[in-house]
This record gives sequence, structure tokens and C-alpha cells, in this order.
Amino acid sequence: MKKAPLQKVFTEIRRQTGYMFAYAEADLAKSKPVTLSISNTRITEALDMLFADQPYTYTIIERVVTLKLKTEKKIIQEPSSLSPLPIDVYGKVLNEEGDPVIGVTVQVKGTNNITVTNEEGVFTLKKVESDAILVLTAVNILRMEEGINNRRSIEFKVKGKTGKLDEVQVIAYGKTSQRYNTGNVTSVKADDIEKQPVQNPLLALQGRVPGLEVTQTTGVNGGGIKIRIQGQNSISYGLDPLIVVDGVPYPTQLQLNESVIENGSPLNYINPTDIESIDVLKDADATAIYGSRAANGAILITTKRGIIGKTKVNLNLQQGWGTVGRKVDMLNTRQYLDMRYEAYRNDGINWALPSVTADDLKLWDTTRYTDWQKELIGGTASYTNMGLSVSGGTSAMQYLIGATFNRTTTVYPGDFADKKGTLHFNIGSTSSNQRLRIQLSGSYMVDNNHLPKADLTSQALLLEPNAPTIFNPDGTLNWAINAAGSSTWANPLSYILYRDFDNKAKNLFSSATISYQLFRGLVIKSSLGYTNLQVDNYSPWPLAGGTPENQATGIRRSNLDRSTQSSWIIEPQINYVTDIGKSKIDLLVGSSIQQSENGVLSIEANGFSSDQLLKNLSAASTTRVTSSQSIYKYNALFGRFNYRWDNKYILNLNIRRDGSSRFGDKSKFHDFGSAGLAWIFSQENFIKRLVPFLSYGKLRCSYGTTGSDQIPDYSYLSQYLVSSSSTYLYYQNLIGLRSSGLSDPYLEWEETKKLQLGLELGFFRDRLLINATWARNRSSNQLLFYELPSTTGAVRITTNFPATVQNMGWELTLTSTNIQRKDFSWKSNLNITFPRNKLIAFPNLEKSSYSQSLVVGQPIDIQKQYRYSGVDTYTGTYVLANKDGNPASVVPFSESIDMSLFSRYYGGLQNAISFKDFQFDFLFQFVRQIGSSYYYNRAALPGRFTSGLSNQPVSILNRWQKPGDITSIAKFSATTSTGLGARANSVAGYTYDASYVRLKNLSIYWQMPISMIRKIKLQSFKIFFQAQNLLTFSKYSWLDPETKSNSLPPLRMLTTGINLGF
Repeated sequence: MKKAPLQKVFTEIRRQTGYMFAYAEADLAKSKPVTLSISNTRITEALDMLFADQPYTYTIIERVVTLKLKTEKKIIQEPSSLSPLPIDVYGKVLNEEGDPVIGVTVQVKGTNNITVTNEEGVFTLKKVESDAILVLTAVNILRMEEGINNRRSIEFKVKGKTGKLDEVQVIAYGKTSQRYNTGNVTSVKADDIEKQPVQNPLLALQGRVPGLEVTQTTGVNGGGIKIRIQGQNSISYGLDPLIVVDGVPYPTQLQLNESVIENGSPLNYINPTDIESIDVLKDADATAIYGSRAANGAILITTKRGIIGKTKVNLNLQQGWGTVGRKVDMLNTRQYLDMRYEAYRNDGINWALPSVTADDLKLWDTTRYTDWQKELIGGTASYTNMGLSVSGGTSAMQYLIGATFNRTTTVYPGDFADKKGTLHFNIGSTSSNQRLRIQLSGSYMVDNNHLPKADLTSQALLLEPNAPTIFNPDGTLNWAINAAGSSTWANPLSYILYRDFDNKAKNLFSSATISYQLFRGLVIKSSLGYTNLQVDNYSPWPLAGGTPENQATGIRRSNLDRSTQSSWIIEPQINYVTDIGKSKIDLLVGSSIQQSENGVLSIEANGFSSDQLLKNLSAASTTRVTSSQSIYKYNALFGRFNYRWDNKYILNLNIRRDGSSRFGDKSKFHDFGSAGLAWIFSQENFIKRLVPFLSYGKLRCSYGTTGSDQIPDYSYLSQYLVSSSSTYLYYQNLIGLRSSGLSDPYLEWEETKKLQLGLELGFFRDRLLINATWARNRSSNQLLFYELPSTTGAVRITTNFPATVQNMGWELTLTSTNIQRKDFSWKSNLNITFPRNKLIAFPNLEKSSYSQSLVVGQPIDIQKQYRYSGVDTYTGTYVLANKDGNPASVVPFSESIDMSLFSRYYGGLQNAISFKDFQFDFLFQFVRQIGSSYYYNRAALPGRFTSGLSNQPVSILNRWQKPGDITSIAKFSATTSTGLGARANSVAGYTYDASYVRLKNLSIYWQMPISMIRKIKLQSFKIFFQAQNLLTFSKYSWLDPETKSNSLPPLRMLTTGINLGF
């Protein structure tokens, strides 16, 4: 270096050695330019040469070089009896997202009392005057000054410059940053999670994480979600990623029998406001250390913790409203009746004949009109969320205790609501010598979800517009009785008034981490966790809700189910970190011991004498009890070696040996591993010269194997079941068993090999960041059912097939700081993913039971569909096409085409704008995909009458009416003998564009200025407005392009609230 400023020399020394410098900025003005050339020199010798002609002395404590002026003399006055004594100050420095900031210089203004924050963002200053001012500086934060005001524990929230690359990322068994990570990890912080009024925390990830698809399957409270990381690896089993909460694995599936939400999500029982961050791990380098549990990726949820500072009370109050955001334009009564009359004319049928069933024309009021969408799903759901937390602590102990209550109603008529109460705590303790650390966290949630027996969305869409009134004049349900005394429709409110569903859940989650530093760099640690989820369901079937004919002959019934999922895990670990010259070594060795127990108890009670006795099982004439219980045991040994040289070259190696109780002795154990490499080429001198505007550049690659044991427990054993009540097998008056599967002691692990390449770039001091990843995952040795002949005595067996599924794709993320000024900032983030899935190998596929559903070279979700050639202009009927594309009256199914409903691409665009005390944030989510249309309801082809399912969208009015008409919609018909009939749900013409762009989230915040806050003696005051699913732009003509079904869509939510800090 020649005539370089001293601060530039400090930066270069820190880059090469990792040593940090603490000094007073005012003192640096007295420094002289430096001309120095040093190589392969000890740090003390280099510093002696550096300061030989400088007015400073220095000391080194734990890789921190503290500077002092040589000539500075300080006059110390004896304190008077009235002067306050100096105090020791403990503090923590956090960024705007609440993550610790490493390497911040903290100085007592006007003195040489200086220190630097450690990896937890914590610092300690001894003997500080109680009225002193602290100055915080670092290359990646804005300078900050704040008075101590006699506080011994202080938390600082600093504003970053452009330090996204150095934000903390949670990885398996540790932490890192995007800059030094060799894996493919995306993080979402609490600030983004809290902006969204969602009850399932993973819904907050929609549109924010490249490579991650989160699909809401229903808008009903407590409904399930579908989660896929970099596509679907398996044909059948084990499609969900590993979910880890504070280091403890968490279940992803919940079966609810007799429910409007048959497949719920256990994640509905985790409170989103308790979460500090969610990190999505995608490639083998990031997930291989988790072994078989993370074959489909991993999602790490970290809950909030206490922070150093005086006790702080935070109160959050939120109120909102939800509605169905989209309405389908259906036929009104006049249009519907004309359709029906025209259908009979086209068929040459006299609908007035007694032999013709046409209750909508003969018995129902043909002048009546009801907008069933308004009646059944047109209500307004109420959303109430209240949270209270207390946090604080010292350097020795930090704590956070919080409680939350949430109540959400439905859009259905009736009094239905999901009520949740949560208690969450997190306590951290550190010994005075900083060697012993204990972290405890836990939460307990009680949920009471009262829902109707069925989702009324299908009736809201398809009920005939002239269907009967819901109630008779006397207030009883109207069944529109015909001359034979039978009902002519299924009254939708029978599911509301009499057939409800109660879902009560109790969820306990707890974790503990204990660590002890034996000596510098060597830490022994053990993590322990326990989870218990209990769900009770009650579903009555009273006769009062049945049709008149059912009330005369039916049987009253009650169903009660209890599902329990409990798990414990112990993970002892040894971690050694050391620096040797320019090298940094991080070595981790550990083991996992886990046990999960799942149980289901179901009781079906029949023959009650009264509807009022349905909850009293002793009043039933017969009861049938079924139960199942399984235990899953898992253990592993794992290790990780991370090597970083000169902060430029990084090597990460993972290895794991897994053992699972789901396989027999022949293959109970399996080895997995990965290797990751990264080169931060922007640190090379020749790059700095050639591309001066490039502030950051990294190439990374990884390859590894993970496995899957995600199959039912005991699949390798012979299994037996009790026969159903209608087919009991008796032997000597004892109920017998039937075979449900044969043993396979050679059952093996499914294996996934992952290869990923990444390029990360930063321009203009990281104001523009680009992250591009190419990924290829291949899953082989697929675990599938093998169908057996009846002579074996069993239906099927689980075994390995030599099939290989490939998921390949591109992920691209652009993050930009468009404007950064004192009172105004604008930041953007765009991510997009291009996934491609296909079956690349399946020997002897044509001889297997999968020959009709899978095709080599095609995606694994294909649907066999006939080619569509349009509508015959002369007859008005649909015409199919053969394999050559020519119209044909008969087409064999072997000439069908393969249609995939997987997404072509998906992503999101987020913008965050702040102006003085206002924050404005909005997120657009977009998906390119194909969806199925309403024609999938074969029973309700245009013109045909099936009670409760016959209405049609107005688009069918563009149908064929006379010879010569050119249209894509066939003539109306009241039968299935014309048109496509029973093949209507397998024609390519009935799938079309279901792509959409959705304004997923909008949030507006106003933060009261500090000067005003102090006057009302608060620590913080914030008013906010949030909107979820606000607008949707799509060509999809049905209710919702995300669910693509007749289920309730995700609701449009509008909420407002206030946040107070005391």
C-alpha cells in the first residue's frame, strides 16, 4: 500500500486476518498516510510496523485491536459525595429486523473506553459515567449516538446501510450469513411475517422464497396447505419438507375424519407472531446434515427471544374482516330455465311427461331467484388478534413471556369461529464467565375450531337459481316435498344448523439447549425437545338435519375421534472453532436420538333415541371402537467440517449415518453426505481492478445425497387389520383379522442426489444484489405400492421400484436499494422460479399398475386427456381428435395426450417504501399454471338436471344453437348421450389457463416520532393497516386459481391495529 489512509489499512487487515479495530473517530484525524508492504508476518509485528510513525498505542484482546493516543492524558477528579458512581454497561446491538449485529464499535463518547460487539451482538463496557453517551459505528450501519441515562442494560436498534449479505441465517445446527454460506438458503424475518394476517406461519412465505411453493388448499379456518421445495421428488410417499422449530422436528400432516377440512395442518397451531425468522434450506449442502428427514428440503422456524435491556411490555391489538374476493357470474333464473328448455328441445324430449325428472321445472317456483353465492358464502368473517409480551434482561439472563388470543369467524351463515389461545416463553441464561449457556423455550396453544359439517362453496356455485326457499313459513327446514313424500333437494342449511363439526386441539412445544465452553473455541452442547399435539373431533348426525325420508328410517349417529402425535429428541454435539492465520475452521460432531408416537382412537356410536343424547355415548344402542398406534424410532451420527481461508475460499463437508425403524434389519442404516464449495471472487485483487463497480461476487456449488424413509410405520412387516363392521370375519365367535400387507425385509431407503450451482453478485456497494441458482435433483429407488393378486391374501405391498424422478430448475432473485436517503428509502425484491419435473426412468413401466398414470419423459402429475378438436358445426356436439390431430368419432385412450398441472413458473415482487415515520410495503405473487374448469362436474353438463348441481356460468351461453355456428361450447343437452358425456372430465379442452397475479399483501405503518413518544411516556407507538389477498388478476373463470376447485378460496382480509411498547 502507498500513502493509504489508516482506515483503509484497517479494512484490509480485517479482511485478511479477521482482526477488528476499535478507536475513537476523532482520534483518527491525527493519523498519517501509510506506505507499507507486508507479507507472511505475525499480526503483532505487522502492527508494530504500522504504528511506528503514528501517534497511537494499541492493545489486543480476543482479536480486537484497541487504539489510544500516545500523548493523551486524562485528569481524573475525585468524585464528590454527590457525584454518581461509574457503572458497568451491558448491551446488545440489533438491526432493523431484530438480528444481532457483529463487529460494531461501541465507544464512550470523548474517551478511549471502547469495545466491539461479539457474534451475539453483545458488548460490555466497564466503569462508565451514568450520564455518558455511547457512539456506535460500523461499516454496515449508520452511525448512532444514545445516552446511557443511568441504564445498566441497553438494547440498540441500528439502521443498516446495505448489509443484507451479513444478516444472520439459521442453518442446521448453527448460524452463518449469506456471504459465507455455501448452501442455498432463503430467510424471511419477523418483520415480513408480522405484516400478514395469517394463522398458518408458512402462508407468510408465499411469493417470498424462490424454489418454494406454498399452496392454500382451502380458505376454511384450520385448513391444510401443500408445501413443495424444488418440486416433487417422490411419486407417492413423503412429499413434505422437514419442519424444525427451535431445533425440534415438528409434524406436517394432520388427518381430521368427518371434517370439512379432512387434511389439516399442524402448523396452524404455531402462533405466527411468536416467530423471529423462518429459513428455507433447499440444496444438499444445507440439508444433508439432517439426513433422510430433509430429503424434500427443510424449513427452520426460530421463535423470538428475550433481549438485553430494561423490562419492556409490548401490546398488539388487531381487528379485521374477511370476504370471498371473487364472484363467479352464474346464470340467473331466466337464463337457467331457457337453458333447460333448450336442452330438452335439442334432445327431442317432452319434459312435462311423468317419466321425466325435472323438479326444477315442474315443482319449483320458476319465478324465484336466489343468489346462492351471497346467501351461503357471502358473509363477512371477523378477525381478532390480541397479543401481550414482556421481555428484557441483563447479560446474565434474558427473558420473553407472551400470550396471544385469536378469534376468526367464517363467511358461512351461522355462529362458527376458530378460537385460539397461546402462551409462549423463551429464557436464556449465561454464566458470569460466559462459558455456560442455557436456552429454554416453549409454547402451549389451546384451539377450539367450530365449523359446519361441509364446505358450502360447491352449493353456492351450482345450486339452481330457482331452488326452493330454505325455510318453511313455520321456521322449519324446507325440503320441497314431491307427491311421493320425498325431498327434491338437499337443503344446504342442514349442514349449518344441525350437522356441525367441533375440532379441539392442545399443542405443547418445548425445547432446551445447554452448552459449555471447555476452553476457547471448544463447546459441548446438548439440545432436547418435546412436542405433544392432541386433537379431539366431534361430529354428530342428528335426524333433525336429515330429509323427511331419512328422518323416518335413518339412524342417529355420533363420531368422536382423538388423534395424538408426540415426539422427543436428544441431540448431543461438540463444536470446535479456531483461527489459524488466514484460516477459519469450524468442526461439528453430534448425534440424534428421536422417538415419535402416533395414535388414533375413533368411536362410532349409533342408535340414539333422541338428538339431544348424541354426546352421551352410553345412550347409543351400538358402538364401534377402532384404534391404531405406531412408534417411530430414529437415530443418527453426523458431522460437519467448514473451512474458510482468507474470507475468499470456503469448503463445507457434511456426513450423516441414519437409522430408521421403518426398515428391516437388512437396510436399517444408510449413509448420506454432501460437499459445498464457494469462491468469493470479488475479494481477488485482479477482480477489484477489472470490475471496480462489483462490490460482491460469489460462485458456489454443492453436491450430495439425502434419503427418505417417509413411509407408514411397520411397512416392512406383515400387517393385519380388523375387518370392517359390515364384513367381520368370525372364528369361534371371535372377530378375526385380515391381511393388509406382506412383509419385505429388503425394503430400502429412497435416495435423492442433489446438484446445485449458484452465482451471487453485488453491485454499487451491494445496492443491487443478484442471486441465480441452477438445481437438479434426482430421486431414485422409489418407495411405491406393488399391487398383489388376490391369491396372496393381501392387496398390496410397499417395495422399491427402480424409477427415477428428476426435478430441474432455475431460481433467480434480485434485491435492490433503489433510493436511500435520510427521510426516504425504497427497496425492491424480485424472485422467480422455473421448475421442470419429469420421470426419467421406470423399467418395465408398462407391466406395472402405474402404466396408466405415468409416462417416462413426462411430469409425474400428468392427467391422461383426449385431444379436443372443437364443436361439430353441423351437429353441435364435441369432436375428438386422433393422434394425428384429425377429427375422429372414436379415439382409443392409448392416443390420449398428457397434461401436467405443475406450475411453469412462480415468484413474487416486493417493494418496501419508507418516508419519515411512514412505512409502505406491498407484495405481488404470480404463478403460471394450467387448471381444470367447472366441467369437471360431469353430473352437471350444461342443460342436465342434477338437484343442487345444475347451474352454469354465463359463459356457456356462447353455445352452439344451429347448424353453421362456430363456437367452442357444444349444444345444451339434458342427457349424457350427446356431447362428451362421461368423458367430459378427461378432455384437453376442459383445462385452461389458471395463471394469476395476486396482490398478496399490503401493509401501511405509521411510527410515532420519538419526541412524541417520550411525552406520553411510551417506548414505541405504531398504527398499521394490513390487507391479504387484496386483488387477483387472472383469466381463470372459476372461483379461485390457487385452489382450482369448488372449495372455499383464501379470503380477502383487511385488518387494522395498534402496537404499543411500554
